[in-house]
Amino acid sequence: MQDIADAIGRERVALVVDRFYDRIRQHPSLQYPFASVHDWPAHKEILTHFWWVTLGGKRYLDYSYQVAGKHAEAGFTPALLADWLALFREIIQAEIPAGLAAGWLERAERIGQSLTYMHEVAQRRQPLPPALFKPA
Repeated sequence: MQDIADAIGRERVALVVDRFYDRIRQHPSLQYPFASVHDWPAHKEILTHFWWVTLGGKRYLDYSYQVAGKHAEAGFTPALLADWLALFREIIQAEIPAGLAAGWLERAERIGQSLTYMHEVAQRRQPLPPALFKPA
């Protein structure tokens, strides 16, 4: 996948994260998994960094991401992940030019597919490969 962080810009990534999580807090189903977040500015800063790095930008925070574990702890289900992705798609398409939006959404969809797979495996009570829980 092509690195698109610099083309999007860190300020725009931060804007998307800010608008998305402001909407999350009002969303009928998505507000509940995020009810445990008490420091929203810190949460948004970490997620801005996550997306910046995921889009190909250079790390500027020393933070170890545990995407699978955090989503499992929050109780994410395939239905919630679908709601998350639909809202994320809406925000991305409103804020990012189409060519760059497609690249960002492709990354988000792959992450969503992985999280859905992990949820399904967990529901069958099969152990997940330890590599899925290693910090990025």
